[in-house]
Amino acid sequence: MRELRQAARRGGAVKLRPGVTQIRSLELPPGATLVGGPASTLRLVGPGPLLHARGGRSITIENVVLEGEGGSLERDRGLLEFEDIPELSLRGCAIRNSKAHGISLRRCGGVFAQNRVERARHAGYKSVDGLGMEVEGNRFGDCGDNGVLVWTSAEGAYEGSRLRNNLIEDIHNFSGGDGPYGNGIGVYRAGSVRVENNRIRRCAYSAVRCAGAHDALVEGNDCQGLGERAMYAEFGAKRVSFRNNRIDDAGAGIGIANSDRGTDFGVATGNVITGLRPKHPDVEFGPKMFWLSGVEGEKNCEISGNRIIGPAWIGVALGGWRQNVRVEDNFIQDADYGIVFATGPDVGSGVIAGNRIFGSRKAAISAFAGPEPVGGDLLAPGGGGRHPRLVVSGNQTEAGAR
Repeated sequence: MRELRQAARRGGAVKLRPGVTQIRSLELPPGATLVGGPASTLRLVGPGPLLHARGGRSITIENVVLEGEGGSLERDRGLLEFEDIPELSLRGCAIRNSKAHGISLRRCGGVFAQNRVERARHAGYKSVDGLGMEVEGNRFGDCGDNGVLVWTSAEGAYEGSRLRNNLIEDIHNFSGGDGPYGNGIGVYRAGSVRVENNRIRRCAYSAVRCAGAHDALVEGNDCQGLGERAMYAEFGAKRVSFRNNRIDDAGAGIGIANSDRGTDFGVATGNVITGLRPKHPDVEFGPKMFWLSGVEGEKNCEISGNRIIGPAWIGVALGGWRQNVRVEDNFIQDADYGIVFATGPDVGSGVIAGNRIFGSRKAAISAFAGPEPVGGDLLAPGGGGRHPRLVVSGNQTEAGAR
């Protein structure tokens, strides 16, 4: 500890020797820099966290293996814990075998890059009330509950983290529940978080869940092997955009849902969604949630330019109370129902225009009451009746355009 303080005072680094050093919980002084050599490993012995710090301008850790094997942690603690550090930098480290979270941050900013986080019992990375971390080029694997969590205490509070170019795979659901656990990336309440160009594979639930998040951008992610809906804006999320993502082999595609709980304004555009299949970790959900839909939107949503190729139950759903949902210029192939829309006395306006719908097994465009179709195919001869406040025009099927 004395060596760390002396090095921090003069702005220098402590270089760790090669091999394994077993330590008890160590508090780093403000300004500390730890640099590892070949296979430099710090291994926790006894109660954790392994390394922790609070306050000060900066902490830097590079090229160190940080192991929790043999130690112990309380449930919501991290193998590494840092608070109130605006210039935190962790690069090129391996964080593994944590009995709780891999790394847990509060009110921190800086960089978390080129690290490998494996076998964390809960989340690989968790940040609360962050100051805009750059989380880039990391690999998260075999985590018990979630890969990456970005939370704020107040809904919509500016957070500003950028989650880019990470590989997240093999995320389990050890703690159960119907969605808080088992996700690649979870953004809870936080504002202005960007989730870009990540590869997300084999998650028990979703690739990306934005619950109560504001102004999030989810763009260019490649997602495969998901047990539930691949992406969500839910439970009060506002102005979330899903752009140019690729989704394959999932229980459903993208949902902008829970408008009754405050979810409002959303965009799903340019996404490619393939290989939806009938699965869900909670079997009672089933079709009551417009399950196996490529994209679902409820309130003030734009759903445009997506390519949805079945099998699927529904290509695009105007669900919930259907308030100002526009479904335009999508390509939908091999779904039972190409596009469906909710009906009822409280529904609002909707537009279904310029879509290309091919290979629909039951109807190209159909009205639904809850999970059940009502009436016929609006694009079939004779149509499916008239529906107030709904505009249907210029859509194309095998039989032509209507």
